[in-house]
Amino acid sequence: KGCTWQGNIKDIDTHIPKCLNQVVTCDKCKQNMQGDQLESHVKDECVLRYYRCVYCQIVGEYNFITGRHQEVCPDVVLPCTNEGCQQNIKRCNMELHRQTCPKEIVNCPYYDMGCQEKMAREDIDKHEETKTKIHLRKALEKIKEKSCPISIKLTKFSKHKRLQNHWYSSGFYTSAGGYKLRLHLDASGNG
Repeated sequence: KGCTWQGNIKDIDTHIPKCLNQVVTCDKCKQNMQGDQLESHVKDECVLRYYRCVYCQIVGEYNFITGRHQEVCPDVVLPCTNEGCQQNIKRCNMELHRQTCPKEIVNCPYYDMGCQEKMAREDIDKHEETKTKIHLRKALEKIKEKSCPISIKLTKFSKHKRLQNHWYSSGFYTSAGGYKLRLHLDASGNG
């Protein structure tokens, strides 16, 4: 169909396999087409042709690389999923980015102490500044809940009482990243 070849009938057998108007089949995808379309099909259109991922450079079949592979390719650049963050991050670095992203919604650092507020990471300092008294009160409540009677043996108590000495504990934190406290004991009972 559409062939304009002219020649001796005895030469037809050598012409037909080379005829560009002959219907041929792609070896990879088995699609039928005219012979003159085969070269461009194999190079640019066949869904089973070899194709290189533009992100990670892995080579595979075109339909795989442009389909399922794009959904998992570690080097695909994606926008951060946090509202307001304008950064574009490689998929393989997204979790690391989210651990430091200023727009990531996080619990208050005093969540374990009872502060249930959530905020963007960039707003933590402001929250802590405005809620210091509440955090301290919650931390003290937690300490009271968890505290058990502590016995401390004081040596030479009478001498310290007479001299009006004071004892101080080493500093300790109410929680990881919490307030630093220390205990003060007045031998005369003041305070």
